[in-house]
Amino acid sequence: MFRTDLRAPAHARPALVQFILRVHPCRGVPNRSVNVPENGVYIVDSGLETHKHKIWAREKRNVLNEVVKVDAKCNSEELRSIIIESIDRVTSMSKRRIQIEAEKRLGGRYNVICARGDFSYITNTEEFCQQTVGDVTCYAFKQLSEVMRARLA
Repeated sequence: MFRTDLRAPAHARPALVQFILRVHPCRGVPNRSVNVPENGVYIVDSGLETHKHKIWAREKRNVLNEVVKVDAKCNSEELRSIIIESIDRVTSMSKRRIQIEAEKRLGGRYNVICARGDFSYITNTEEFCQQTVGDVTCYAFKQLSEVMRARLA
């Protein structure tokens, strides 16, 4: 079902389409609405309806003003700043400087890859950052603990 505000004249309505998914209320499944603005950012609001004669089991979140930015190349701003401070045109020097500084400031063991141009890699890690300065790109990541390695095995 599509829903828009019909009280406002057509020219005053926001360019927003709201998709509503409603499922059987007695089954306790999520009741979800998704707003899709023109800019393609999805805003999702979920509630849990437990029975058709009861009110919502939990309060709906107000997500209309929340914007979550996820950087797929870096999940640690501290590691990003270390890379930016330590990067150099000589890749062999850059990776060593970044590794030493990350281990000193953040603790743990870090691996670092630096190159000019493209490179490919696969890692299992919880903390990582890839940053490019000029034509040099460096990727630093924290080695997993023995406990985490055992879980993945």
